[in-house]
Amino acid sequence: MRYINTIAVVLTLAVFSGCSCMYAPSSSLIDKTPVVKMGAMTKVPKEFILFIPANTKFPMHFLASGNAFDANATSTVMVSFKKDMYLYDHWASMDGKKWVDFHRLVDVRPSGGFDTQGANIGLKMDYIK
Repeated sequence: MRYINTIAVVLTLAVFSGCSCMYAPSSSLIDKTPVVKMGAMTKVPKEFILFIPANTKFPMHFLASGNAFDANATSTVMVSFKKDMYLYDHWASMDGKKWVDFHRLVDVRPSGGFDTQGANIGLKMDYIK
């Protein structure tokens, strides 16, 4: 009987801790969590909000890896967002107050294929309306 109570307590705690990540952060998160701008060269705290201002170029790194290739390869391109973006864990915000899961704010679609000129890899990101 004691084992059943212990198992019930452990399962209850597991369920509640799993559900805690489902709720978006409150609007006060930005008031109590350090905000670090993309590209900052300062020491970054363990927990922070990443701020990417609109029209600010930042590197996007691509990696081709796996046992199908002779060697791994990387490439970096510079991109920018049209709107301000705040990122915290898997949450995103455009104003630092209203947080949603990143994939409810931005639709990310990778694509790829081959033609006679080589491999064509694409990444499409659209704001969800």
